[in-house]
Amino acid sequence: MPKLWRMDDYDECLESPGPDDPPGVYCGLSVVLKPNNRSELWKLIEEFSSDYKRHYNHQVLKWGVCIKRCQKAIEKLSPAERNALTEEPFPIDVRYKLDDGILEDISTYQKVYQDVVEICVNKELNDTYGLVAYTEILSCDKSTDEVVVDALDMCFLLVLCALVCFVTVSSWYDSSINYKRTSDHYRQPLDSKRNMVWVSFSIQRNWYRLTSRSRDELNQKLRFFQAFRFLTLWLVIVGHVSMLLSFTPTTDSEKLERIMHNVGSMILTNGAQITQTFLAMSGTLLAIQFCSFAEKRNGKVSFLYVPFAILYRYVRLTSVYAFVILLHATWLLKLQTGPLWRWGAETEQTFCRRNWWTNLLYINNYVHADEPCVQQAWYLGTEFQIFIIALIMLVTIVKIPRAKVPILGLVLLAGYVIPALFIYIPALFIYYQKLEGTYLITLEAQRYLLWYDKYYLHAYIPTHINFGNYIQGVLTGLVYCELQKRSINLAQSKAFSIVWHLTIVIVPLSWLPSYMFYVNDFPTPSVWMAAYFVVSKNLYGIGAWIVILGCIYGVNGVVKRMLNYPFFEPLGRLTYGVFLVHPFVMRFIFASVRAPAHYSDLLTLSLVFGATVMSLLMALVLCLLIELPTTALQNHLFGSFKEQKSNHADLETVINGTNQTLINTSLAGKQSEL
Repeated sequence: MPKLWRMDDYDECLESPGPDDPPGVYCGLSVVLKPNNRSELWKLIEEFSSDYKRHYNHQVLKWGVCIKRCQKAIEKLSPAERNALTEEPFPIDVRYKLDDGILEDISTYQKVYQDVVEICVNKELNDTYGLVAYTEILSCDKSTDEVVVDALDMCFLLVLCALVCFVTVSSWYDSSINYKRTSDHYRQPLDSKRNMVWVSFSIQRNWYRLTSRSRDELNQKLRFFQAFRFLTLWLVIVGHVSMLLSFTPTTDSEKLERIMHNVGSMILTNGAQITQTFLAMSGTLLAIQFCSFAEKRNGKVSFLYVPFAILYRYVRLTSVYAFVILLHATWLLKLQTGPLWRWGAETEQTFCRRNWWTNLLYINNYVHADEPCVQQAWYLGTEFQIFIIALIMLVTIVKIPRAKVPILGLVLLAGYVIPALFIYIPALFIYYQKLEGTYLITLEAQRYLLWYDKYYLHAYIPTHINFGNYIQGVLTGLVYCELQKRSINLAQSKAFSIVWHLTIVIVPLSWLPSYMFYVNDFPTPSVWMAAYFVVSKNLYGIGAWIVILGCIYGVNGVVKRMLNYPFFEPLGRLTYGVFLVHPFVMRFIFASVRAPAHYSDLLTLSLVFGATVMSLLMALVLCLLIELPTTALQNHLFGSFKEQKSNHADLETVINGTNQTLINTSLAGKQSEL
């Protein structure tokens, strides 16, 4: 079969031409093979591609061609030969290109070069395979292209310069009032609120906030969450690297297809469930910190606290988030070139300039989800929405104690029983959307980064799909609070210890049955598949709360000591930044390639570690430049509220307790920080 990728030399094509030569032009093409039932090769392609769950669609090829080479290849063809190689459009019922209007100037290039590339491509296909195709230009680069800087680009530079100036001045001021020239100065609060505002951007002080460790008893118990957060996000990076391997040119696409025929691949494919760990941890910490907060206030928590807490958390999350959105909307496209770069970077710029408002309103998992800006941020929208619901529920429980049992019963029903409340909604969606009994991740969908994939849009990112595991996390936190009141130590329970160790093994193995949906085409819509989807997804939440409770109580001492190693503390606090920037780093690794590459397992592992290290370094810069200074300033802005407390279980602790899983905003300045 024809290779999925064929690419001319990009840099050679765009070398500076002579003064009298036309500019070099390199175009990315989508080549759709025309069905030909008289061709045995076409029958093979059609049969092989029919296994759409495990194979690419080999009818659709991606080529990168140099216009000069194509013009030279067809210059000796007669008009009759050219006409024979010009293919009339035919019905195409498969996805082969991005939606119109995403990349600029495409129509101009199509008018000039469409006939040339189509004849060139069909000549090569006909000579080699006896096939012809419909060819469409997706993007073009010209050697005379220049970088254009607009007003929004200048705004980003102004914001960046302002931040650097703030950090420089604040660091200088903090150093100048360090009269004893000791490092303890940066660890201690200053004597006035005004001085604390001045040193909010101090890089020395924020470094100590980043690397400090809490000695509080509760936070020592919960310290393992930092390791959980970092390790879980590292697994997310592994999954994203695997997806980008399917997106970028490779010489051995059949290797990826062979992997999909392996039952063990379901552990990697269903690894997308790992995001449910974040939701479970977030819900657990919200409940634990809120219980502590309410107890130290003797249950006096007003409903007015809810909008105040939402605003507090919104500001905390959005500062660095908005900066990353602005970066993607401006300078990302200008930082690199390559045959795939416009597909990987200009699409992001276009989406961020169009749809930034959906991100800042945290509704991007529903509105324009097929044109995502900072695509992984669907999680932020999902969790922020569920956070509001869970917070209202917890305040209601504290405010109206008599309603505690029915509210918790309703939540328990919503979290565990089908078809109750929010848990029934996913089942309805799975049924009426005619989806499978699991979240299918197909190779073909990954060629377009899942933007147009119905499984991704309807069975993965919506809030109603992810609601159950977050609420189960909240219940986990409430269970822990109740166990503490009754002085019950699960570490002393042999039965719980056995269940905990079995859960570690059973949870990954529970993903293996999903393989049946890849090898079979069950009739849809199906009630049993809708039920299987909901049960299997929320069983992961049950496993998560067992593991979390076991880690809190230290069921396995060796595991707890490993998770409490000091180096996980700063790594865990950098996780939010890594979460936001790792796709930025991956674009440079994958979307800047010049030719199809051969990806070995060792090279893939190297790319994972490279992406992790570079993302951590970039997250460190954002943390010291924006994230920690914002938290310090916000603490002072909300200081009047906090001064009413006599302990550290304040608004900051409760709200950001929900963020210690993924959305941590690094409250390292507080000794009560996890």
